[in-house]
Amino acid sequence: MTIDKTLIFEQHRRTLEGIAYRMLGTLAEAQDVVQDTYLKWREVDAATLHSPRAWLITVCSRTALNLLQSARRQRERYVGVWLPEPLPEQDSFDVAAKLEVDESVSVALLLALEALSPTERAAWLLHDVFDLEFDEVASILGMTPANCRQLASRARKRVREGRRRFRSSPEEHRRLLQAFFDAARQGSLERLTALLASNAELYADGGGKAAARADMLCGAAEIATFFIEVFKNYAAREVAVRSLPSWFNGCPGLLVFEDGKLATALTLEVEQGRVLRIFAVRNPDKLGVLAPTPDPAV
Repeated sequence: MTIDKTLIFEQHRRTLEGIAYRMLGTLAEAQDVVQDTYLKWREVDAATLHSPRAWLITVCSRTALNLLQSARRQRERYVGVWLPEPLPEQDSFDVAAKLEVDESVSVALLLALEALSPTERAAWLLHDVFDLEFDEVASILGMTPANCRQLASRARKRVREGRRRFRSSPEEHRRLLQAFFDAARQGSLERLTALLASNAELYADGGGKAAARADMLCGAAEIATFFIEVFKNYAAREVAVRSLPSWFNGCPGLLVFEDGKLATALTLEVEQGRVLRIFAVRNPDKLGVLAPTPDPAV
């Protein structure tokens, strides 16, 4: 019987893309990993494999792990704050109809994973997110199951420490996003401050290619004042600022346009009805994947 290798690969593509993106935090590199996995898959005799799925996940994971180790060194030289590349929704959808937030691809989680070692990140993702047994994880990482269990446990603890305790709905995300943007645009410092948690944090990624804060900004008053000044600067320069609701990295977001050009992908982390963290991707190299309409309505 002839084995349709392309069909088998396509059946597992979404899983491979999911592993690679969560490992690396960049869509372009994740796509390279999946393509490299496919090229190796073409050369293997699938009839000799006990589990094509296991083979594909192993090759994809090892390739992503190797790439992550070199990428970490590059990120140490990154200009300013590094944020993951936005992950757009792959299927057609109605933004307003989305019912669940996917925390496994949230910017907050991917940023927290950056604090882990590559092997901790891999062990945690493969076991906790993709439900592989520790025997399988051990085979992929070339370690003992006990070592992999320890890596995942250590990673799980650190991830839990950095994650919010209260889940929020997409509706709450959307409401706070729009309220935040409207208050900033209208110059309402009091209203903007009230939307923020007292220990709120702002992370802005310009990559040295777009104006952005070089470091993380903390505190409701400081962040509110910063955004009021940003919009005052827009007004002084007569920049037309528009926003478009979107969905990326598993939750509602806003695409912000300056004079019709996409300038920022904005998303939030919400806790107890307040904005806890703001993530603003402004590096133009990371915005091309969103490919929105060029002139959205206000």
